[in-house]
Amino acid sequence: MATVIDVHAHVFRGRDIPLKGYLLSRTYPEWYVRALAPLLFTVIENAIRGESRGLLVDLVKRLTYLYTGKGYRRWADILSLADMRDITREMIADFRKDRIALFVPLMVDYEYWFRHSKKLPIADQIDSVYRDVVLPFKGRIHPFAPFDPARELAYRAKMPGPGEPEGGPREKYSSLELAKEAVRNKGFIGVKVYNTIGYRPLGNTRVDRQRRRIFSRNHLKRYAVFTGEQFDEVLSDLYRFCQREQVPITAHCVHNGIEAYPGASFDFGSPEYWRAVLDAYPRLHVNLAHFGWSRPEEYVPQSRWSRFVQSLRGVARLRRPDGDAGTWVQQIADMLGEYPNLFADVAHHRIIDDGDLPKFREAYAAMCRDHPGVIQRKLLFGIDWHVIARADHYTEFLKRYRRVLGESGIFSAEEMRDFLGGNALRFLGLLPPSKKEKARWSKNWVRLRAFYRKNRIRQPRWFREASRFERG
Repeated sequence: MATVIDVHAHVFRGRDIPLKGYLLSRTYPEWYVRALAPLLFTVIENAIRGESRGLLVDLVKRLTYLYTGKGYRRWADILSLADMRDITREMIADFRKDRIALFVPLMVDYEYWFRHSKKLPIADQIDSVYRDVVLPFKGRIHPFAPFDPARELAYRAKMPGPGEPEGGPREKYSSLELAKEAVRNKGFIGVKVYNTIGYRPLGNTRVDRQRRRIFSRNHLKRYAVFTGEQFDEVLSDLYRFCQREQVPITAHCVHNGIEAYPGASFDFGSPEYWRAVLDAYPRLHVNLAHFGWSRPEEYVPQSRWSRFVQSLRGVARLRRPDGDAGTWVQQIADMLGEYPNLFADVAHHRIIDDGDLPKFREAYAAMCRDHPGVIQRKLLFGIDWHVIARADHYTEFLKRYRRVLGESGIFSAEEMRDFLGGNALRFLGLLPPSKKEKARWSKNWVRLRAFYRKNRIRQPRWFREASRFERG
């Protein structure tokens, strides 16, 4: 049986995120929601965090669930849990039948990008995940640490953090040093970046105006002094560390989800913006999460002529006459063939909708024809729990992907094994060193072996059997 690795999960709580600030950043068509937003979202945030109770809070929650639907109630119930271990148990229980050997929760850090609301300090969040998730679950959970270039810049400039007055306490934490410490000593195996909240992977001088507007709107004008060059500098420091120490990066890459403002993904999150990083740091392992793909109709099969032209060396970036590079999933599919260390995960796809199953099957068949042998080597399995808990049938996610890729014959049995786990081991750097493959990433494997020994954790079965996924 294939080792199953979920490369995209979440175990954060309502108390870990600026929930009210995010809700205030959205647009709402209903006038009454806009009018009541400041009070309404304060009550919702406090209710989910368990900081407010009573008849009024219960009434607001009931009205909110009538507006959002039962899926959001399910998600809010998870966010309301106070103990990280309880959240982690919920995740494992939801997918027990799938026998997922390793979950990779991606931590998030949004504090600098939305209107400030009290939350647990990011260093305490990392410690909580380490203490209450990594250690107790003994090799079943290995997370990614968050990186926020704005926090790193505030730390280096000795500026106060969000919520502090001018001249108040300085930002205590270097985002880069927190990530380094988590990877080196706390069982973390990668870094998560979320550039759709307000920065590009590189080339930030082009979006200085948009970023200054974000800080001004959120009453954080003091951070508007940071320039695009400074953002690029701290991001480059992260990339150099990750390439040198073989630490993979996952980036949110789909035009929905958390954004600094509606439509911000198109200013900051396009997969094309990652080309500069991949060109400058060719050994860096990057996962463009969600495959840039929301609906199966977004992948448009190439014509025979397009496939022929794309197969010619040096013209892989075929564009339409109007200069449009196509949808994000098409762009990423092209890039997977160009960059040997680029991957994409399938988290939160609408594959759990019955009506979309045949559409996804058709899209994947076309994609594999357009990019022979590429998708099978670069596709990573991930679910996006607990965010996906809003959707019906979310616990059937793996089953649906088996039907679309495996039972249909699009992927062979070996390719399905790679999709469910083997590709993840390569992306995550969790294969043992090999004399035959000297360029292979193995430092995470070495770090985890030392981590298990130091903390008296018996090596999990997936770790002991990692060598089975060697090629050749």
